[in-house]
Amino acid sequence: GGEWKEGETVGGVAAAVDEVEHKFFAPLTVVCDGHFSSFRKKLNSSANAVSPSTFVGIILNGDPNEMLPRPNHGHVVLGDPSPVLFYPISSKEVRCLVDIPAHVKMPSVASGAMAEYVLTKIVPQVPEKLREPLRKAVAEGQFKSMQNKTMPAAPNRTPGAVLLGDAFNMRHPLTGGGMTVAFSDVVTMKSMLSPLPHFDDAAAVNSRVDAFYAHRTAPALTINTLANALYKVFCASGDSSMEEMRLACFEYLRLGGSMAAGPIALLGGLETNPFTLVAHFFSVAMFGVGRLMVPLPTPARLCKAFNLLSGAVRIIVPIVTGEGLVRMFVPSKVRERWGYV
Repeated sequence: GGEWKEGETVGGVAAAVDEVEHKFFAPLTVVCDGHFSSFRKKLNSSANAVSPSTFVGIILNGDPNEMLPRPNHGHVVLGDPSPVLFYPISSKEVRCLVDIPAHVKMPSVASGAMAEYVLTKIVPQVPEKLREPLRKAVAEGQFKSMQNKTMPAAPNRTPGAVLLGDAFNMRHPLTGGGMTVAFSDVVTMKSMLSPLPHFDDAAAVNSRVDAFYAHRTAPALTINTLANALYKVFCASGDSSMEEMRLACFEYLRLGGSMAAGPIALLGGLETNPFTLVAHFFSVAMFGVGRLMVPLPTPARLCKAFNLLSGAVRIIVPIVTGEGLVRMFVPSKVRERWGYV
């Protein structure tokens, strides 16, 4: 009934209800206290969240169908220094999210620096239809900011407890993959625990939690890798080779057919094979190389093509390594037999 200490079995939770402490006991405690989890470090000391950027949000009032270049769609503006998102949240509102990378000093809202930043830096880069609504929204000054975080899943065997959601695993929110991963984890957890007739056998429960860690990886790691890689590709870098990679990604999607359907299926969590993700990522890179070879593969273009390919490798390899090569590419049933979490 006391406070949990590392090495012990988690037996439940204590919570204050109307300033009166109550204790709730259970064979398995699911910890899902989100982005700013206060239990993450207690249950997994190796968990390390980093912040690549901050989203600054503002609401544009008006009919989304009149404001957005393509009604009923979300829009990603490939801006400088990083992407800007627009998407409808009601029949009368559009949300704008301005991404401010970690290396850019955060403008102050109170001093008016944020309004100036959006008006001078962002407004000229967005589609014409959105400029005036964005100016009006800035004039109202209702900015809200949220620090973005990324954190590869680092499964840790804690008897009696399991982490879920953003408390366990985070990716850049550019692709909106957080809830997809969360729901996928819930479905996987349910299917892993369902065979248990009861939760009295601690060893059996721990075994099924290990199975959850093994089987969650295909959708979760694919979506994580895609989100974090796309963010790096979509950020302006000042490197002409990586600018070519960013343009190649856009033009690759414009080809349509499987070049669009495949990435969209990955974005939506409908396709969860990590090999498909890697194939499309390097297809974009090779597409960019092909673009550079036209009309003539000059030495300068060959050098830029080499830099593009090496840049693509520098983007994807650290992300995949962080998520775990074995977790990502070794089949879940094999890892379950190995006892590898």
